[in-house]
Amino acid sequence: MRILLVQPEYLSEGIGFRLAAMPEPLHLEMAAAVVPDHELRILDMRLDGGLNRALREFQPDLVAVTALTVEVYSARDVARQVKAHSADIFTVVGGHHATLMPEDFYIPEVNAVALGEAEIVFPALIGAVADGRGLKSVPNLIWQDADGRFVRNAESRDKVDMDSLPIPRRDLTADYRDEYFFLFDKPDTSVATGRGCPYRCNFCSVWQFYRGRTAQMSPERVLTELKFVGTDHVTFVDDNFLMNNRRENAIADLIRAEGIQMRFSMECRTDSIARHPELVEKWRDIGLYAVLLGLEGASDKTLKSVNKSNTAKINDEALRVLRDNGIIIWGAFIVDPDWTEDDFKQLRDYVNRQEITHTQFTILTPLPGTVLYREKFADLLTYDYLCFDTMHAVLPTRLPRDVFYQQFANLYRQTDLGPYYDLVREGKLTIDDVKRGKGMLDAMTHWERFLDKDPVLGRCRDKSEALPGALNAGRALPATK
Repeated sequence: MRILLVQPEYLSEGIGFRLAAMPEPLHLEMAAAVVPDHELRILDMRLDGGLNRALREFQPDLVAVTALTVEVYSARDVARQVKAHSADIFTVVGGHHATLMPEDFYIPEVNAVALGEAEIVFPALIGAVADGRGLKSVPNLIWQDADGRFVRNAESRDKVDMDSLPIPRRDLTADYRDEYFFLFDKPDTSVATGRGCPYRCNFCSVWQFYRGRTAQMSPERVLTELKFVGTDHVTFVDDNFLMNNRRENAIADLIRAEGIQMRFSMECRTDSIARHPELVEKWRDIGLYAVLLGLEGASDKTLKSVNKSNTAKINDEALRVLRDNGIIIWGAFIVDPDWTEDDFKQLRDYVNRQEITHTQFTILTPLPGTVLYREKFADLLTYDYLCFDTMHAVLPTRLPRDVFYQQFANLYRQTDLGPYYDLVREGKLTIDDVKRGKGMLDAMTHWERFLDKDPVLGRCRDKSEALPGALNAGRALPATK
């Protein structure tokens, strides 16, 4: 059977995360790996808009599309375009948003919605479709019956064994590889060695997706995957790579023993760093050069408001450890719509004082499927998913909205280039890297760009156009185990 997997596109208007990173569609590469007996192709519509061409040339029997919240409309359009090409093509939608809010894909052009981790549902679904069997026995699936009703199957209690996972099908994205990047490293390869998070930040949907469960690969399995990587830079995309210091120590020992020469970036919590500074030093010696930290705020008050289970003192200690080891810090902060100008100033002062050269500021956004969405549902100004990109205030702001965006954009304004040139002298960055980084930040300082998707000052879908998931997600969330 011919299977086309699609990564949809959405327009970001030159602002947001896309400026700093374009990760490969690892979730699709991993889904492809668990159905090896079929002919597969991945279409990354962020780089290649040729869906009709792919349908004509590849003639797929099944099209699977994934979607984050901001990609929902694009994913629905993909399904419609596929069915317009041929009603005989089976269409399935999966991924983060589909799992948490499947109702948004209850449309005639979608044959099924896959829930949860692909390794559990995708092989069973592909087998049933290929053999012409019914879908009743496929776990974690919602499917459309002959009468157009969506039927929900039983939920599997199986857990994914991370060590048994096949190597992701990165060959299917080989034509796009040179365009995937993280900060200044291009091309880049994303590697996921763990899933889930044990913490309960109210703005995060990761722990909701994984039902509060976590899983990690063994050091040996991580090393096996690194040997299949075709670039000299790897980004570990685990939500907290340094969650288990014994495991990460063992991984570092194996990398050194095998003589693997790579540069590494990772995302991790500050408390993991503060508890084990020796681990940072060890990873620095084998190629760690940048760390993405969810610092969220400059005060305990901010951290408590998002249920971060962390403190500003620990954040400061982790920053010191990284600076002492010459690690580039990518600091991620959350801006509350309720902030005053003084709050913005405090954050700017903190970033400058800590000499955080690489910054990511986002607006506190109640993403559908999170605790925060349920808590703030009555205050939402819009249900338009394109506004939920963390670059727009979907809640009322204390400041006038144009002033709020001016203050927000000003956070990205860099006037002191001294820390950048320190990195150049240390060999961590080139002059071209500095120029490119400055260009990224400068692009975010144009506050007018944020107005287009603002629920009050811009153009958004009317609340009457809300998809069903947006309304249902305002109800109480199910208990997690």
